[in-house]
Amino acid sequence: MLSLYTLSGRIKVPMVLGDFQRVRLEPGSPKEAELVFRNGTWFFNLVLETQAPEVHTGEPVLGVDVGENNLAATSTGKLFGGGDLRDRRDRFLALRTRLQSNGSASSRQLLRKISGREARRVKLENHRVSKAIVLEAQRIGASTIALEDLTNIRENIKGGRRIRTRLHRWAFRQLQTFVAYKAQSLGLDVIFVDPAYSSQSCSLCGEIGLRQKHLFSCSCGFRAHADCNAARNLARIAERILSARVSVNAPDVAA
Repeated sequence: MLSLYTLSGRIKVPMVLGDFQRVRLEPGSPKEAELVFRNGTWFFNLVLETQAPEVHTGEPVLGVDVGENNLAATSTGKLFGGGDLRDRRDRFLALRTRLQSNGSASSRQLLRKISGREARRVKLENHRVSKAIVLEAQRIGASTIALEDLTNIRENIKGGRRIRTRLHRWAFRQLQTFVAYKAQSLGLDVIFVDPAYSSQSCSLCGEIGLRQKHLFSCSCGFRAHADCNAARNLARIAERILSARVSVNAPDVAA
């Protein structure tokens, strides 16, 4: 039963719970909530605090490269395409530009409506992809997921005004945030690494190779999808960092 305070006084409303909600309500402690009215239906969003599972170390690392043509690519070779979402966002940005130039009250109202719809679509897709990435990490028995440190991504974007505008609005960080909290809730560690040269270096020999659209090739004979090669490099960088941490933290038992 949900107890809500309204302008007409406090009311009690029965909550309809599914198996998913019941499993998470049992061990969690309620922290904050939000009541949302959407498409004629009321939704109660409840934030729970739960005890994070113990993080396991010493197992494989799954590298994840994010991008526009492919929302994400993993070091195991899985690709999550972003073409359809990118095309829809292009149409949305074109419509947004027309509505902003109009400037009328009805245009601003429509702009708010379609902006909310677009944000929900992107959020849903990021939830879907992040869930699949975490499942892939579990499938290979990974203890850690390596993600790119995107701190300066906006400053490093090269291209025309249209490309910069589109990428500035792309929810790379949201996807990474979803991956991080889903992974941590299952006891997987998440590490952010510097992605410098991860797209240009060969994940097999480490030398600088050639990237032509979606294909990466190296003089050593290695060939792979460019995004998957970058993801393998991220995993390799993370493995070196984790190995160094273990070495530094190891006790000195010498006589």
